[in-house]
Amino acid sequence: MWELSPRAVFKYSFMKFLLSLALLLVLPLALPAQSQPCIFFSDLDSGPNVGGQKNLGVWVTIWGKGFGAERGASTVTVGGGAAAEYPIWTDTKITFQLGPAAKTGDIVVRVLAAGERTRSESAPRSGGASNGLPFTVRPGKIYFVAANGGNGRKGSFQSPWKTIVHAKNRMSPGDVTYIKDGVAQTSEEHFTAYLSMDRDGGSNSGKAGAPKALVAYPGARVTIGKAHGLDYGIRTPNIDAREDWWVISQLHIIGGKQAIDMGGTGWKIVGNDIECPGGDGQVGCVQASGASGIKFYGNEVHNAGAGPMASKFYHAVYFSTDSNHIDVGWNHIHDNFTCRAVQFHSSPLCRPDCGARDQTGHDQFDLHVHDNLIHGDSCNGINFATVDPSKGPVEAYNNVIYHVGVADPKDGGGSFSCIYVAGITNHGPVGTGTVEVFNNTLYDCAANRSGNAGGSRGAFSVGAAPAGLTMLLRNNVVYQLPGEVYLDGNKAQITGDKNLWFGAGNGPGRTSGNINADPQFVDLGKFDFHLRVTSPARDAGTTVLPNNPFATSKGRAMDKDGLVRPQGKAFDLGAYEEPE
Repeated sequence: MWELSPRAVFKYSFMKFLLSLALLLVLPLALPAQSQPCIFFSDLDSGPNVGGQKNLGVWVTIWGKGFGAERGASTVTVGGGAAAEYPIWTDTKITFQLGPAAKTGDIVVRVLAAGERTRSESAPRSGGASNGLPFTVRPGKIYFVAANGGNGRKGSFQSPWKTIVHAKNRMSPGDVTYIKDGVAQTSEEHFTAYLSMDRDGGSNSGKAGAPKALVAYPGARVTIGKAHGLDYGIRTPNIDAREDWWVISQLHIIGGKQAIDMGGTGWKIVGNDIECPGGDGQVGCVQASGASGIKFYGNEVHNAGAGPMASKFYHAVYFSTDSNHIDVGWNHIHDNFTCRAVQFHSSPLCRPDCGARDQTGHDQFDLHVHDNLIHGDSCNGINFATVDPSKGPVEAYNNVIYHVGVADPKDGGGSFSCIYVAGITNHGPVGTGTVEVFNNTLYDCAANRSGNAGGSRGAFSVGAAPAGLTMLLRNNVVYQLPGEVYLDGNKAQITGDKNLWFGAGNGPGRTSGNINADPQFVDLGKFDFHLRVTSPARDAGTTVLPNNPFATSKGRAMDKDGLVRPQGKAFDLGAYEEPE
């Protein structure tokens, strides 16, 4: 048995201290940075903080990232006041009830990491505060629908109504109806729809700042429609009436042709499960016509279309005649037998012989398609068919699009690119200006090599557009498979800078600053398109800010995960910004 001398013990302890200090300094550099929680959007952006269940006001659901798998000691505040109840808390979704402490102001999520002190202690340390999402506390009534309710009752939590139709017809601007688990509207109201949004043939609208809202009760499964049934799930009928300012949230909506057919102003469609099995025709599973100020957020649109032989005119999400001021974000549109996942196409409502009497069908503007996951559609991922960016921005950013453009529709020709600008004008002046396409990640675009493509394959394509209408590509990542192409159509109207190209040779001569290299996705086999640490797409981009008046992050750019760009010395390419 031997012992170290006091000098040796001191030397050993000192070296151990230096090693520990070095590890403390190095580890933060070696481990990925933890992102702050980020709120993307909510269903309600206004409502009362009293009334309803327990007299605690409306429930609000927010979607985002980084909230934590469990609530623990984390909180939501509204205008600085703490929320009252939390029936749902996941890393990407929180449902909370306002409560009397809520005030007009920002919704903020404060995440407390494990082991941190709570608010009850004198000097709390927060694990991170989210961005703020504006909310207005205002008057309004709160109603309930339940399978065991009755339409002769009061519509309160204790005495709920029985049907969604009854609730829809009894509500006033600013009111919210929560629909409890098991409620289903599977019979026709009228106008071949399960739920017709008029009120006995007349107008039925909310107001700006006080919409009417139909929302699933927290955790409830609520169904409108049934497979292979009536043409329409929810419909705004084409009658002399207005149906404006509605919120439709967290419902399962099924249509024979169209799950949602909406017109009017100020609709917010949020967090719904939408399908149209067997759908076909010159429409979309979700369609807006003559609409304005539409927010289409966080919906899952799937199982739409009549098998592999649906028409080239049938689409998953379709913004048609004179629909402007549209924001399409954070949706999952996938595995549909539709020609386009998202299409903007405006044509006259009355044709072919209406002449000057028909003043509809002009090119569209103020269109924003972002942060969507799109895959498995027959033709295009996004089609800006009739657009005029000179009147308002037209942009696509932070989208992940893969495996689209895979099959001919039953009626032959089509276009088969991930993002397409058709350049069509059906009425009025032709569109001019620049369609901005930036920070998208595209993979396996237009595998279909059919002669029906008509020169419109590839990751990006421009059709027979007028000379003044162009597509500008920046900060995109494109990974194509053998036999696929990068650009197609009228290539002279495509320009760009700082894009990565891989799989089909070097990047096109039409764009500058090309990076010709494997983007090094985290796991291509699982379609995880985040970038590895060694990816050449990291810190390789240029600064591009969205021009989106709907966005709450004005003046700054965020990636698909809600990380603020840039995290390093410059923007990463593609939909994801990786922490340094």
